[in-house]
Amino acid sequence: MAISWALPVLGCQLKNRPPRYNPPHTLRCFPDIQLDNVAVLWNLAPLITVLFLAAATQTVKVDRYPLRSGCDASDPVVTTLHAGDPVQIKFSLAGAAQPCYVVSATVDGKLVDGNLPADALTGLDDFERSRRDAAPVSASPATNIQHPTSNNLPLKSTSPEMDRAIELLNRNQPAEALGILQKFHELFPSNAEVLALCGTAAYKSDNLRLAVDYWKQSLDLHADPTVDRAYKAALRESDNDKSSEKRFGTRFLLRYDGAVADSDTAHTMIAMLEEEFSRVSFQIGCRADERIAVIVQSREAYLKTTGAPGWSGGNYDGKIHIPLLDSKQPVAATRQVFAHELVHACLANIGAWPLWLHEGLAQRLSGEQARPGVQEAIKQLAKDGKLPKLAGLGQTWGNKSTADAQLAYGIARAAVDLFYQYHAEFGVRNLMNNPAALPGITDDLDRRLRE
Repeated sequence: MAISWALPVLGCQLKNRPPRYNPPHTLRCFPDIQLDNVAVLWNLAPLITVLFLAAATQTVKVDRYPLRSGCDASDPVVTTLHAGDPVQIKFSLAGAAQPCYVVSATVDGKLVDGNLPADALTGLDDFERSRRDAAPVSASPATNIQHPTSNNLPLKSTSPEMDRAIELLNRNQPAEALGILQKFHELFPSNAEVLALCGTAAYKSDNLRLAVDYWKQSLDLHADPTVDRAYKAALRESDNDKSSEKRFGTRFLLRYDGAVADSDTAHTMIAMLEEEFSRVSFQIGCRADERIAVIVQSREAYLKTTGAPGWSGGNYDGKIHIPLLDSKQPVAATRQVFAHELVHACLANIGAWPLWLHEGLAQRLSGEQARPGVQEAIKQLAKDGKLPKLAGLGQTWGNKSTADAQLAYGIARAAVDLFYQYHAEFGVRNLMNNPAALPGITDDLDRRLRE
């Protein structure tokens, strides 16, 4: 719903607030990319051998095998598959006796999702080989559920205190924002929008139980799809998150799963976060006025709590979410993932920026390198006149396949590298203070990507 409400005493009104992110695009189809007024389709078939995911298709090898809603044999049956039916593996989970795979299959012309054990599938060696060879890619800050507030456009009311609360939320100071919003809630306990904003502030403050309570109250008063999605995502996170141990740093609250990280590892991670934030914030020009919540958990719990795609290696949605395989994960790899997500947090603290800039800067400042073959794929698309403009990459990449996602990340990284090459004198920090310069710079980078 469009946010439009009035506080009768203070006269506070929020009108027609647009959503922060565009709806997810269909894979390989970007209707907002125009060439001669015709929508461009990304036909990546000839590039698949160049990109990472060239694995053979997995198929069902047992006839009339039940596709279940979970990994347990007692979980409900979604549908029945037949020997030879092709499936697409999204990601794998640790089953009780053998690996369990979350898959998609087409049955009677409809796409269905479910779980299959390893012994029901063929082609797993190819899948596992490709998965091992693939470097994890950090999911964008737009892959998660949209919360009932955003910072892409200024939101003004006739109440200075409400304006301040919204600005604090947009600047990732949720605890202070929550204090203000709770005063409004005391004055107007039956206002669904105030409750929704309270829920967002509580969530970003890592108070999941309070967020769920606020969003539930808001929905009881007024049905809203954005609040409903946030509420259901929070319930999913609450049900699957086992990260109960806590450690505090100067600028971070680290909440972690004791099964994947011990106290010494947590101490090392806090020090690493502080160091990386100092480095990243110096280059971008941001600050943390409140502690940033960082959630470290097993990969299985990470995928279940965030709903992130199987190819992701980290996520930022107002909180940083990181999967850790075990405490022996290489220090350099963990530091790189932290740095990547901290770039997202820094940029979010400054303002609203396009996703390509988020991901390009996150890769460059964390030291990540593009996957082999991605640059060649970009050059081929440019040569064929099919390379999308940066704005056409969209604001959510979580629905992309691994190959499509790696190509999008590669384009973003190439664009940021060109920025450093041709706009070094202007610089990133200056750009952060002069967002009006970005459209002209974007046009220049689009042109150079095609040269």
